[in-house]
Amino acid sequence: MATAGCGQSSGYAELGLVEVTGTVLLDGKPLPSAKVSFEGDDKRSATTTTDAAGNYALMYDSQTRGTTPGKKIVRITLADVGEGGGASEGVAAAKEPVPPRYNRQSELKADVSASNKTFNFDLKSMP
Repeated sequence: MATAGCGQSSGYAELGLVEVTGTVLLDGKPLPSAKVSFEGDDKRSATTTTDAAGNYALMYDSQTRGTTPGKKIVRITLADVGEGGGASEGVAAAKEPVPPRYNRQSELKADVSASNKTFNFDLKSMP
């Protein structure tokens, strides 16, 4: 009998996943419970949530750490973390302490490679 979920699937090896980690600060303080997403040109993204100290480790899927190498747009938000099923976009935007330049209109970029896999972000709430 085969067991699902043990180890990486054979397709993941050819992706060359890179384990990306880092810290997210907002105005110099750790940003806990923030959703961090690295999105490639192919629109695939690896995501995770920061811990209480603002640290993160990207997940390719629910069991596999990492992201594909290459240039990424990084999006960081608190708006769509948690239950949120019934919240409209306007309500979510009103509660979002992270400015749009770090999420919907992100200016954050990362070039992921085996030698470039730690990305720390010190976000500013005011320009």
